[in-house]
Amino acid sequence: MKIEDHQREYVIWQNRAVRFYLAARLLALSQLWPATAFCAQQALEDLLKATLVFHDKSFNPQHAGHKLTKMLRTLKNKVPNSQSVNVPPYFYHDNRFRLVTRYPVGHEMVGIPSSLLDDLDRSFVDLLVLVDFQFNTQLKSIIRSGKHLKVLQRDNKQLARLLDFLSSH
Repeated sequence: MKIEDHQREYVIWQNRAVRFYLAARLLALSQLWPATAFCAQQALEDLLKATLVFHDKSFNPQHAGHKLTKMLRTLKNKVPNSQSVNVPPYFYHDNRFRLVTRYPVGHEMVGIPSSLLDDLDRSFVDLLVLVDFQFNTQLKSIIRSGKHLKVLQRDNKQLARLLDFLSSH
């Protein structure tokens, strides 16, 4: 199977997103909320970039930076079936999860909603299913090998949807 450049780039970005996703889930299950918030935001940002790399040949992830609002608009305009994707704004509003969790200034705090893990799982799977190319991804490897599967399974209301999608691709 010959893999095209955009497919290879997708896999690279998706693998990165999966590592942050697993980290966010593990941290949330350990109730380490500021680190969870950072990793969750990074997982969604990387998977969003992966999706755009796959669908939009003009998309440049480095130029996009950390502008999730702009990337989500591009997603809705360029990616088929993306209208139902709804990443909760608290993941990217004012870059709070990305900045305050890494660079705390004074007494600035970040509110972490109790729905964070459910929202992360739903948003991650919503983005994942927009790309039917899942050849040789780390996520498929995790499912096959069982390594890290417990982190993926625990309290994941999207697990059945995720497994169904991956088994068909």
